[in-house]
Amino acid sequence: MKGAPGGALEGLVVGSYCHDVLLRGGRVVGETLGGAAAFVSNVLDAASPREAEPANFVVVSKVGADFAYASAPAPARHPPLLCAAAPTTSFHAQFSDAAASAHAPDRELRRVRACDPIYPADLPDRRFAYGLAVGVAGEVLPETLERMIRLCRAVLVDAQALIRAFDGDGAVRHVALEETPYARLLPRVAFLKASSEEAPYVGVETARRRCCVIVTEGRDGCRLYWDGGESRVAAFPAVQVDPTGAGDSFLAGFAAGLLWGLSATDAALLGNFFGAAAVSHVGVPTFHPKMLQVVRSILEEKAMKCSTPYINGITFTFERSNMHDELHTSLQEAAMFMSEKQDIDPAKSNGDIC
Repeated sequence: MKGAPGGALEGLVVGSYCHDVLLRGGRVVGETLGGAAAFVSNVLDAASPREAEPANFVVVSKVGADFAYASAPAPARHPPLLCAAAPTTSFHAQFSDAAASAHAPDRELRRVRACDPIYPADLPDRRFAYGLAVGVAGEVLPETLERMIRLCRAVLVDAQALIRAFDGDGAVRHVALEETPYARLLPRVAFLKASSEEAPYVGVETARRRCCVIVTEGRDGCRLYWDGGESRVAAFPAVQVDPTGAGDSFLAGFAAGLLWGLSATDAALLGNFFGAAAVSHVGVPTFHPKMLQVVRSILEEKAMKCSTPYINGITFTFERSNMHDELHTSLQEAAMFMSEKQDIDPAKSNGDIC
Protein backbone atom coordinates (compact mmCIF):
# COMPACT_ATOMS: atom_id res chain seq x y z
CA MET A 1 0.00 0.00 0.00
CA LYS A 2 1.18 3.53 -0.71
CA GLY A 3 0.68 6.63 1.36
CA ALA A 4 -2.75 8.17 1.15
CA PRO A 5 -2.76 11.17 -1.21
CA GLY A 6 -2.11 14.39 0.66
CA GLY A 7 -1.78 12.46 3.90
CA ALA A 8 -5.58 12.33 4.22
CA LEU A 9 -6.49 9.59 6.68
CA GLU A 10 -10.05 10.50 7.56
CA GLY A 11 -12.38 7.56 7.92
CA LEU A 12 -16.14 7.16 7.59
CA VAL A 13 -18.06 4.87 9.95
CA VAL A 14 -21.65 4.14 8.96
CA GLY A 15 -23.57 2.18 11.56
CA SER A 16 -25.71 2.65 14.61
CA TYR A 17 -25.89 3.47 18.27
CA CYS A 18 -28.37 1.27 20.10
CA HIS A 19 -29.90 0.70 23.48
CA ASP A 20 -28.86 -2.81 24.55
CA VAL A 21 -30.96 -4.42 27.27
CA LEU A 22 -29.57 -7.60 28.84
CA LEU A 23 -32.06 -10.04 30.32
CA ARG A 24 -31.86 -13.30 32.21
CA GLY A 25 -34.95 -15.25 33.12
CA GLY A 26 -37.08 -12.39 31.81
CA ARG A 27 -35.48 -9.94 34.23
CA VAL A 28 -33.44 -6.92 33.14
CA VAL A 29 -29.91 -7.30 34.50
CA GLY A 30 -28.16 -4.56 32.54
CA GLU A 31 -28.77 -1.65 30.19
CA THR A 32 -25.85 -0.43 28.11
CA LEU A 33 -24.84 1.73 25.19
CA GLY A 34 -24.60 -0.60 22.22
CA GLY A 35 -24.50 -0.68 18.45
CA ALA A 36 -21.64 -0.92 16.00
CA ALA A 37 -20.94 2.80 16.11
CA ALA A 38 -20.18 2.56 19.83
CA PHE A 39 -17.79 -0.40 19.62
CA VAL A 40 -16.08 0.62 16.38
CA SER A 41 -15.43 4.22 17.43
CA ASN A 42 -14.17 2.99 20.82
CA VAL A 43 -11.42 0.94 19.16
CA LEU A 44 -10.55 3.48 16.44
CA ASP A 45 -10.22 6.20 19.07
CA ALA A 46 -7.87 3.96 21.02
CA ALA A 47 -5.81 2.28 18.32
CA SER A 48 -5.54 4.53 15.25
CA PRO A 49 -2.02 5.80 14.49
CA ARG A 50 -1.24 9.32 15.60
CA GLU A 51 -0.87 10.40 11.98
CA ALA A 52 -4.59 9.68 11.58
CA GLU A 53 -5.72 11.59 14.64
CA PRO A 54 -5.94 15.14 13.23
CA ALA A 55 -8.38 13.98 10.55
CA ASN A 56 -9.76 11.13 12.67
CA PHE A 57 -13.08 9.73 11.43
CA VAL A 58 -16.71 10.65 11.02
CA VAL A 59 -19.51 8.54 12.47
CA VAL A 60 -22.88 8.59 10.71
CA SER A 61 -25.56 7.11 12.93
CA LYS A 62 -29.18 7.85 13.75
CA VAL A 63 -30.94 7.84 17.12
CA GLY A 64 -34.29 9.01 18.39
CA ALA A 65 -35.09 11.74 20.88
CA ASP A 66 -35.11 9.00 23.55
CA PHE A 67 -31.37 8.30 23.10
CA ALA A 68 -30.06 7.66 26.60
CA TYR A 69 -26.37 8.30 25.98
CA ALA A 70 -26.29 11.84 24.62
CA SER A 71 -24.79 13.23 27.84
CA ALA A 72 -22.86 12.21 30.95
CA PRO A 73 -22.02 9.94 32.63
CA ALA A 74 -21.34 7.77 29.57
CA PRO A 75 -22.07 9.72 26.39
CA ALA A 76 -21.54 8.47 22.86
CA ARG A 77 -18.16 9.89 21.82
CA HIS A 78 -19.22 10.82 18.30
CA PRO A 79 -22.61 12.59 18.18
CA PRO A 80 -25.31 10.86 16.12
CA LEU A 81 -27.93 12.37 13.85
CA LEU A 82 -31.23 12.95 15.63
CA CYS A 83 -34.31 11.41 14.06
CA ALA A 84 -37.30 13.06 15.70
CA ALA A 85 -39.86 10.77 14.07
CA ALA A 86 -38.46 7.41 15.22
CA PRO A 87 -37.11 5.90 18.45
CA THR A 88 -33.54 4.77 19.04
CA THR A 89 -32.88 1.23 17.83
CA SER A 90 -33.08 -1.15 20.78
CA PHE A 91 -32.10 -4.79 21.17
CA HIS A 92 -33.03 -7.24 23.91
CA ALA A 93 -30.39 -9.90 24.55
CA GLN A 94 -31.87 -12.81 26.46
CA PHE A 95 -29.10 -14.83 28.11
CA SER A 96 -29.61 -18.46 29.02
CA ASP A 97 -28.95 -19.79 32.51
CA ALA A 98 -25.85 -21.62 31.26
CA ALA A 99 -22.68 -20.31 32.85
CA ALA A 100 -20.31 -18.32 30.71
CA SER A 101 -17.49 -20.42 29.31
CA ALA A 102 -14.69 -20.16 26.78
CA HIS A 103 -17.47 -20.11 24.21
CA ALA A 104 -19.74 -17.10 23.86
CA PRO A 105 -22.64 -17.23 26.33
CA ASP A 106 -25.92 -18.44 24.90
CA ARG A 107 -28.17 -15.50 24.07
CA GLU A 108 -31.13 -14.70 21.87
CA LEU A 109 -31.27 -11.30 20.18
CA ARG A 110 -34.47 -9.44 19.40
CA ARG A 111 -34.83 -5.99 17.87
CA VAL A 112 -37.64 -4.30 19.77
CA ARG A 113 -37.39 -0.83 18.21
CA ALA A 114 -35.78 0.47 15.05
CA CYS A 115 -34.69 3.95 14.05
CA ASP A 116 -34.79 5.15 10.46
CA PRO A 117 -32.16 3.73 8.08
CA ILE A 118 -29.16 5.76 7.01
CA TYR A 119 -29.75 7.21 3.56
CA PRO A 120 -27.09 8.18 0.98
CA ALA A 121 -27.90 11.86 1.55
CA ASP A 122 -26.97 11.44 5.23
CA LEU A 123 -23.32 10.85 4.28
CA PRO A 124 -20.88 13.77 4.07
CA ASP A 125 -20.13 14.92 0.54
CA ARG A 126 -16.34 14.51 0.57
CA ARG A 127 -13.68 11.87 0.10
CA PHE A 128 -12.40 9.51 2.79
CA ALA A 129 -9.36 7.28 3.09
CA TYR A 130 -11.47 4.36 4.31
CA GLY A 131 -15.01 3.47 5.29
CA LEU A 132 -16.57 0.91 7.61
CA ALA A 133 -20.13 -0.26 6.91
CA VAL A 134 -21.13 -1.78 10.21
CA GLY A 135 -24.92 -1.91 10.44
CA VAL A 136 -26.59 -4.17 12.96
CA ALA A 137 -30.28 -3.41 12.45
CA GLY A 138 -30.80 -2.99 8.71
CA GLU A 139 -29.76 0.64 8.76
CA VAL A 140 -27.16 0.44 5.95
CA LEU A 141 -29.20 0.41 2.75
CA PRO A 142 -27.74 -0.96 -0.53
CA GLU A 143 -27.72 2.53 -2.01
CA THR A 144 -25.96 3.83 1.12
CA LEU A 145 -23.21 1.24 0.77
CA GLU A 146 -22.86 2.11 -2.90
CA ARG A 147 -22.36 5.77 -2.04
CA MET A 148 -19.80 4.81 0.60
CA ILE A 149 -17.87 2.93 -2.08
CA ARG A 150 -17.82 6.06 -4.23
CA LEU A 151 -16.66 8.25 -1.34
CA CYS A 152 -14.02 5.98 0.20
CA ARG A 153 -10.77 4.64 -1.19
CA ALA A 154 -11.29 1.37 0.69
CA VAL A 155 -14.48 0.01 2.24
CA LEU A 156 -14.61 -2.65 4.94
CA VAL A 157 -17.98 -4.28 5.53
CA ASP A 158 -19.43 -6.34 8.35
CA ALA A 159 -21.56 -9.08 6.77
CA GLN A 160 -24.28 -8.65 9.39
CA ALA A 161 -25.04 -5.27 7.80
CA LEU A 162 -25.91 -7.15 4.60
CA ILE A 163 -27.51 -10.44 5.62
CA ARG A 164 -29.47 -9.68 8.78
CA ALA A 165 -33.24 -9.75 8.55
CA PHE A 166 -35.88 -9.53 11.24
CA ASP A 167 -39.06 -11.50 11.81
CA GLY A 168 -42.31 -9.88 12.82
CA ASP A 169 -41.40 -10.12 16.50
CA GLY A 170 -37.94 -8.69 15.88
CA ALA A 171 -36.06 -11.99 16.09
CA VAL A 172 -32.80 -11.93 14.10
CA ARG A 173 -32.41 -14.26 11.13
CA HIS A 174 -30.05 -14.40 8.15
CA VAL A 175 -30.56 -14.42 4.40
CA ALA A 176 -28.17 -15.56 1.69
CA LEU A 177 -25.95 -12.71 0.52
CA GLU A 178 -26.31 -13.74 -3.12
CA GLU A 179 -30.06 -13.13 -2.83
CA THR A 180 -29.60 -9.52 -1.69
CA PRO A 181 -28.93 -6.30 -3.66
CA TYR A 182 -25.57 -6.07 -1.88
CA ALA A 183 -24.04 -9.01 -3.78
CA ARG A 184 -23.28 -6.96 -6.90
CA LEU A 185 -21.24 -4.51 -4.80
CA LEU A 186 -18.75 -7.06 -3.44
CA PRO A 187 -16.16 -6.57 -6.23
CA ARG A 188 -15.90 -2.95 -5.09
CA VAL A 189 -15.46 -3.86 -1.42
CA ALA A 190 -11.97 -4.36 0.01
CA PHE A 191 -12.78 -6.62 2.99
CA LEU A 192 -15.90 -8.47 4.14
CA LYS A 193 -16.01 -9.73 7.74
CA ALA A 194 -18.35 -12.53 8.84
CA SER A 195 -18.66 -14.66 11.95
CA SER A 196 -18.45 -18.42 11.59
CA GLU A 197 -22.24 -18.55 12.03
CA GLU A 198 -22.72 -16.02 9.22
CA ALA A 199 -20.17 -17.53 6.83
CA PRO A 200 -22.55 -20.10 5.26
CA TYR A 201 -24.91 -17.27 4.29
CA VAL A 202 -22.04 -15.25 2.82
CA GLY A 203 -20.80 -18.08 0.61
CA VAL A 204 -17.09 -17.74 1.28
CA GLU A 205 -15.87 -19.58 -1.81
CA THR A 206 -17.88 -17.29 -4.08
CA ALA A 207 -17.22 -14.09 -2.14
CA ARG A 208 -13.43 -14.58 -1.92
CA ARG A 209 -13.19 -14.22 -5.69
CA ARG A 210 -14.60 -10.70 -5.34
CA CYS A 211 -12.98 -9.41 -2.15
CA CYS A 212 -10.99 -10.59 0.84
CA VAL A 213 -13.28 -12.43 3.29
CA ILE A 214 -12.45 -12.65 6.98
CA VAL A 215 -14.26 -15.28 9.06
CA THR A 216 -14.00 -14.81 12.83
CA GLU A 217 -14.04 -18.02 14.87
CA GLY A 218 -14.11 -16.86 18.48
CA ARG A 219 -11.50 -18.56 20.63
CA ASP A 220 -10.03 -20.13 17.48
CA GLY A 221 -9.07 -16.76 16.03
CA CYS A 222 -9.97 -15.99 12.43
CA ARG A 223 -9.26 -17.01 8.85
CA LEU A 224 -8.69 -14.80 5.82
CA TYR A 225 -9.71 -15.93 2.34
CA TRP A 226 -8.76 -14.14 -0.84
CA ASP A 227 -8.60 -15.13 -4.47
CA GLY A 228 -5.57 -17.39 -4.56
CA GLY A 229 -4.78 -17.74 -0.88
CA GLU A 230 -5.86 -18.00 2.73
CA SER A 231 -4.38 -17.60 6.18
CA ARG A 232 -5.25 -18.50 9.76
CA VAL A 233 -4.62 -16.02 12.58
CA ALA A 234 -4.39 -17.04 16.22
CA ALA A 235 -6.66 -15.68 18.94
CA PHE A 236 -5.90 -14.13 22.32
CA PRO A 237 -7.22 -15.68 25.54
CA ALA A 238 -10.23 -14.03 27.15
CA VAL A 239 -12.96 -14.98 29.57
CA GLN A 240 -16.04 -14.29 27.50
CA VAL A 241 -18.90 -12.77 29.46
CA ASP A 242 -20.79 -10.95 26.70
CA PRO A 243 -20.19 -11.43 22.94
CA THR A 244 -21.87 -8.15 22.05
CA GLY A 245 -19.57 -5.94 20.00
CA ALA A 246 -16.87 -8.56 19.44
CA GLY A 247 -17.19 -8.49 15.65
CA ASP A 248 -17.40 -4.68 15.56
CA SER A 249 -14.30 -4.40 17.74
CA PHE A 250 -12.49 -6.93 15.56
CA LEU A 251 -13.22 -5.02 12.37
CA ALA A 252 -12.16 -1.71 13.90
CA GLY A 253 -8.95 -3.25 15.22
CA PHE A 254 -8.30 -4.77 11.80
CA ALA A 255 -8.82 -1.39 10.11
CA ALA A 256 -6.47 0.24 12.61
CA GLY A 257 -3.88 -2.41 11.79
CA LEU A 258 -4.09 -1.53 8.10
CA LEU A 259 -3.66 2.14 8.97
CA TRP A 260 -0.51 1.23 10.88
CA GLY A 261 0.84 -0.36 7.69
CA LEU A 262 0.35 -4.01 8.61
CA SER A 263 -0.51 -6.66 6.04
CA ALA A 264 -4.07 -7.97 6.19
CA THR A 265 -3.02 -11.13 8.02
CA ASP A 266 -0.93 -9.15 10.51
CA ALA A 267 -3.73 -6.60 10.96
CA ALA A 268 -6.08 -9.47 11.85
CA LEU A 269 -3.97 -10.01 14.97
CA LEU A 270 -4.96 -6.54 16.13
CA GLY A 271 -8.56 -7.38 15.23
CA ASN A 272 -8.43 -10.54 17.34
CA PHE A 273 -6.86 -8.58 20.17
CA PHE A 274 -9.64 -6.00 20.38
CA GLY A 275 -12.32 -8.62 19.77
CA ALA A 276 -11.05 -10.46 22.84
CA ALA A 277 -11.04 -7.22 24.82
CA ALA A 278 -14.68 -6.62 23.91
CA VAL A 279 -16.03 -10.01 25.02
CA SER A 280 -14.39 -9.75 28.44
CA HIS A 281 -16.66 -6.80 29.32
CA VAL A 282 -20.36 -6.10 29.48
CA GLY A 283 -21.08 -3.20 27.15
CA VAL A 284 -18.51 -0.95 25.50
CA PRO A 285 -15.17 -1.58 27.25
CA THR A 286 -12.98 1.04 28.84
CA PHE A 287 -9.48 -0.02 27.90
CA HIS A 288 -6.76 -0.14 30.51
CA PRO A 289 -4.41 2.86 29.89
CA LYS A 290 -1.34 0.67 30.37
CA MET A 291 -2.65 -1.77 27.77
CA LEU A 292 -3.12 0.99 25.21
CA GLN A 293 0.32 2.41 25.96
CA VAL A 294 1.92 -1.01 25.38
CA VAL A 295 -0.10 -1.64 22.21
CA ARG A 296 0.86 1.74 20.76
CA SER A 297 4.52 1.13 21.53
CA ILE A 298 4.37 -2.23 19.79
CA LEU A 299 2.66 -0.80 16.72
CA GLU A 300 4.99 2.18 16.52
CA GLU A 301 7.94 -0.21 16.50
CA LYS A 302 6.39 -2.44 13.84
CA ALA A 303 5.27 0.52 11.72
CA MET A 304 8.90 1.64 11.39
CA LYS A 305 9.51 -1.57 9.42
CA CYS A 306 6.59 -0.89 7.07
CA SER A 307 7.41 1.20 4.01
CA THR A 308 3.76 1.53 2.92
CA PRO A 309 1.75 2.72 5.92
CA TYR A 310 -1.70 3.70 4.71
CA ILE A 311 -4.80 2.34 3.02
CA ASN A 312 -5.19 3.53 -0.55
CA GLY A 313 -8.03 1.26 -1.59
CA ILE A 314 -6.23 -0.25 -4.54
CA THR A 315 -3.47 -2.58 -3.41
CA PHE A 316 -3.24 -4.68 -0.25
CA THR A 317 -0.72 -7.16 1.04
CA PHE A 318 -2.61 -10.19 2.35
CA GLU A 319 0.08 -12.66 3.48
CA ARG A 320 1.61 -12.62 6.93
CA SER A 321 4.92 -10.82 7.26
CA ASN A 322 8.10 -12.21 8.79
CA MET A 323 7.27 -10.30 12.00
CA HIS A 324 3.82 -11.93 12.42
CA ASP A 325 4.79 -14.32 15.23
CA GLU A 326 6.76 -11.61 17.03
CA LEU A 327 3.76 -9.28 16.82
CA HIS A 328 1.48 -11.99 18.24
CA THR A 329 3.84 -12.61 21.16
CA SER A 330 4.10 -8.90 21.92
CA LEU A 331 0.32 -8.44 21.87
CA GLN A 332 -0.09 -11.44 24.16
CA GLU A 333 1.97 -9.57 26.73
CA ALA A 334 -0.22 -6.50 26.28
CA ALA A 335 -3.31 -8.68 26.78
CA MET A 336 -2.35 -9.10 30.44
CA PHE A 337 -3.74 -5.60 30.93
CA MET A 338 -6.91 -6.33 28.96
CA SER A 339 -9.22 -6.35 31.95
CA GLU A 340 -8.93 -6.50 35.69
CA LYS A 341 -12.50 -7.79 35.96
CA GLN A 342 -12.78 -10.52 33.37
CA ASP A 343 -15.06 -12.68 35.51
CA ILE A 344 -18.04 -10.29 35.28
CA ASP A 345 -21.29 -12.08 34.56
CA PRO A 346 -24.11 -10.25 32.73
CA ALA A 347 -26.52 -11.52 35.39
CA LYS A 348 -24.55 -9.67 38.07
CA SER A 349 -24.27 -6.35 36.24
CA ASN A 350 -26.76 -3.58 36.79
CA GLY A 351 -27.20 -0.17 35.27
CA ASP A 352 -25.14 1.50 32.58
CA ILE A 353 -21.80 -0.18 32.00
CA CYS A 354 -19.55 1.45 29.43
